[in-house]
Amino acid sequence: MKEIGEVGYVQSIISSIFYVSGLPTARLNELVISENGLIGIVKAVLPELVEVMVFEGQSLGHNMRVVRTNEFFQVPVSEYFLGRVVDPFGVPQDNLEPIRGVKTFWPVDPHAPGVNERIRISRPLETGVMSVDMQVPIGRGQRELILGDQKTGKTTFALQAVVNAARLGIVCIYVSVGKKKSDLKFVQAFLQKAGVLKNVAIVAATSADPAPMVYLAPFSGLSIAEYFRDKDRDVLVVLDDLTTHAKFYREISLLSRRPPGRQSYPGDIFHLHARLTERAGNIRNKNGREVSITLLPVAETVEGDLAGYIQTNLMAMTDGHVFMDIAEAKRGRHPAVSFTLSVSRVGNQTRTPLEREIAARITRQLTESRKAEELGRFGVELTPQTQRAIKTYEKLEVILNQETEEIYPKGLQIIILGLFLGDFWENLTPYEIRDEKTRLAVAFAAGKLDSVRMLITKARNLKELFGVISANLKLVGPKVSSQEPVSSNQVPVAGGQVKGQGIKQVSN
Repeated sequence: MKEIGEVGYVQSIISSIFYVSGLPTARLNELVISENGLIGIVKAVLPELVEVMVFEGQSLGHNMRVVRTNEFFQVPVSEYFLGRVVDPFGVPQDNLEPIRGVKTFWPVDPHAPGVNERIRISRPLETGVMSVDMQVPIGRGQRELILGDQKTGKTTFALQAVVNAARLGIVCIYVSVGKKKSDLKFVQAFLQKAGVLKNVAIVAATSADPAPMVYLAPFSGLSIAEYFRDKDRDVLVVLDDLTTHAKFYREISLLSRRPPGRQSYPGDIFHLHARLTERAGNIRNKNGREVSITLLPVAETVEGDLAGYIQTNLMAMTDGHVFMDIAEAKRGRHPAVSFTLSVSRVGNQTRTPLEREIAARITRQLTESRKAEELGRFGVELTPQTQRAIKTYEKLEVILNQETEEIYPKGLQIIILGLFLGDFWENLTPYEIRDEKTRLAVAFAAGKLDSVRMLITKARNLKELFGVISANLKLVGPKVSSQEPVSSNQVPVAGGQVKGQGIKQVSN
């Protein structure tokens, strides 16, 4: 107080917002402290008053003294956050021992990396989900939005990506924004069961917390991510979800009496979320090392409507989106990814030539098989070619179907799709294919397919992939049905898709 010489007085209080007079030189995002030790953040500077946001306002009173600190708001970050559940202030929420060790304080809303610091995204982020890795690939440093209605598998997919990334040594930050405590416990238990919690930090602000705490959670999560990025670590951040974040920010803005805009959201909601997403990216740090923050924000749609205000805002500021289609979810497919409405704008540049060829072939077979499947609904007499396409569609459905606990490393994905595209599974039923997936998953996890995996990394196209598989049919060939090997120069037929259970957890 002696250094700054400014003492303000609380003039009015509206929930978590209060207005102070007598602080003429206060700055945005500056910390202020009340006489009873309550900390607030300056959110607006008005002609006669300063608007301050607090995280618990029960102990505030009229004419209470408030002083500036001349410091901007920062949050604690630490290596010891890994394996823990913390609130946006770094306070443990998992009923375990206090977090000890050295903590660093990081700006909650720093400037994002400039254009000169960013470099081309060239490294893939493997999610362990075949339908995404092969059809909508994500690169390290990319911002990929996850869209979908309630109960379509958005959080499940995000957690699968976290599990696979954590197994690959990537630091993962899962930010729970306004979720129920039961949802938070599910996330913690899922990661604990997968054995990756030690490489994941969970930042949580539940629906029971004050609106400013929920507002702060994504900023705090990205500050932790930047701390690890500057330690030469690749980071994956999941923001679950930003539609809820927008609603809580709308509540704060309406309490602040800001003019409401479309759907009563404040006019700066786009700028707010753009500040968050721009903090992700692939950069070259001071040591010359390529490091990244990959961002997977989640947004909820209503009845599959992609034209919502917040949804279109987020689609405009990200590098693509994975859309979870409610129609696919009702048909029993997991994950319910819509291949026609999902897009990855930079993921394709992380693919190998073989992966591009596989993706193109799968896309073509999906299109042909779905047309045949729709034709079959009319009950007309079908040609043998159409009947074969329908059967292929059922097989492809089984291949692309993954349950919550199923994680597929990239090498296993290529082996499975190579067996399908090369007609090695031509004589198998969908149920037999499901069993084959399980058998291959167990063998891959046990290291029995390591030699095949190494040979596949050298394959430049499908012809070479089929050659590798043909030469190793004793290891990867079907065990449930006898079948002649396919020659390496044979052209595979159009394929299709099915329901099934597939594999359990597979180590990378």
